[in-house]
Parts: sequence; structure tokens; C-alpha cells
Amino acid sequence: MAVWSVDVGTARAVISSTAGSVSALEEPLTRLRGAVDGIAAAVPSAQVQEALGALIENGVVPATTDVLERSTAALTGTSQAVGFYADGDLAMASTAASSASTVHLPVSALGR
Repeated sequence: MAVWSVDVGTARAVISSTAGSVSALEEPLTRLRGAVDGIAAAVPSAQVQEALGALIENGVVPATTDVLERSTAALTGTSQAVGFYADGDLAMASTAASSASTVHLPVSALGR
């Protein structure tokens, strides 16, 4: 079994800070969508408006949603691992840490 030496307070502070950074991404992404919608409304071409709408709905929204969901999942798993460690359950901490470090990419993200 691995020997761990974790400063629980520092780990929780880093997790909290990182969670704040992830949460802070939501507002700029909302503003980006609003800005592109504003540009589309200002352009007289229906084709350009459609293209900008498709960019947001088919590219930006799914990609940013994926980043936010994966970041939240990693933070949750890491937080659970630190909690288990703090409670002295090293086997559960190891399992949670392993889960938090695993990233499952959809086949489409691999360019196939």
C-alpha cells in the first residue's frame, strides 16, 4: 500500500481555489455567447447569422460544457479522496484518487 503524507488543509485550500476558478469561467462563457449573438444580430446576412449560431450551439457550448463538467468531476473526486484521507480511510482515498485522475474521452474527441 502507498504511503501518503497529505497536508489536508492545504489540499482543501487548493481544491477550493481551483473550484472558484472553474466557477469563474461560467460568466465569461455566457458573455461570449451573448457577444456572438449580438454580432449575429448586427450582421444583415442570414447565412452569417446561421453560421455564428451553429458555431455557438455546435462548437462552443458543447466544448465548454464538457470542460466544466470534467473539471467539476475531477474536483469532486479529489475532494472526496482528501476527505477519506482525513478520515483515515486510505483504501477509499486511493480509489477516489484513482477515479479522479481517470479521464474518459469520447471517440469523437479523438478525431475518429
